[in-house]
Amino acid sequence: MPPTKSSDKIFPITTFISELPTNLIFPSSSENGPVSGRLVIVGDVHGMRKSLEALLDKVSFDRNKGDHLILVGDLVNKGPDSVGVIDLAMKLGASAVRGNHENAVLNAAAGINATKDSPLHPKGLTGSPAVPENPEADLPGDNARDVEIPDKIGPATSTGISTSQTTASVLSQHQLDWLAALPLILRIKLPHVPTSSLGDTLTVVHAGLVPSISLEDQDPHGIMHMRSLVRTSDEDGFIPAEVSGEESWVMEWDRWQDMQTSKTTVLFGHDAKRRLQRSKYAIGLDSGCLYGHQLSAVVIGVSDKEIEHRVVQVECADAPIIPTVSVEQGDKTADV
Repeated sequence: MPPTKSSDKIFPITTFISELPTNLIFPSSSENGPVSGRLVIVGDVHGMRKSLEALLDKVSFDRNKGDHLILVGDLVNKGPDSVGVIDLAMKLGASAVRGNHENAVLNAAAGINATKDSPLHPKGLTGSPAVPENPEADLPGDNARDVEIPDKIGPATSTGISTSQTTASVLSQHQLDWLAALPLILRIKLPHVPTSSLGDTLTVVHAGLVPSISLEDQDPHGIMHMRSLVRTSDEDGFIPAEVSGEESWVMEWDRWQDMQTSKTTVLFGHDAKRRLQRSKYAIGLDSGCLYGHQLSAVVIGVSDKEIEHRVVQVECADAPIIPTVSVEQGDKTADV
């Protein structure tokens, strides 16, 4: 049974599922000789650029050696430098998926555009590719930072302008188009090696997936918002739930994957209350950097015999925000 479709507004989706190009998956050589590329998959950044830079420095990220950066969504909002995070992602040619905060910012930008007299952002979204052919070209300049973002932003500022509106107002048109083109699901086909604890496929989403449902039939709202599962009335399946629940959705995902011949490991974020999650077939990477905790990444490399992965964390390097609702309480409004 497919999940119930949500009535919440979802900004038009350009690409639902994207396949990571094979040339970005552990390249072994280039025109300049051998390289040892890795996938570096990073949890929710939320505008914490200094923390992202510290994490990339810790793992010695080097695009020239074939490393590829992937972000699990919620690059923006709440933190001090959403513009800088997108700048960096675009400069590094990163891949990413849409999170609930990207969706909210895109909706806010559309609302601003619809207000003819609004001075906040004059242009409409054009739907440019998420990764341009030359990701270092046409990057926005300092003019994109002319509007000051408050140091600590909750769901709404004292002026009544929402966080998403504030973020949308400082992003360039090029950045908004980049966000709009992000897929909801990024699928990575792993090379065949004798040993891989990650299975045959990696699937990157922002919040989660419902087991026993194909990727094509997943609920877009659930992909960006879910934290747990609710069993359907016929007890044959599940629907996604935003609240934390007694256990994470990954528990049922693991049970389902154990019955599959071809295994899929999901990498996701969104669930700051549970922090870093490591199960048999899923890794949750939202470790609460926004609230002063760690920023987390999974670093994946391959050799002739095995695919290896490790979790790397850095302490928050930016000024954290104070959540309006305690993350520890698990209330779904803590991260909307």
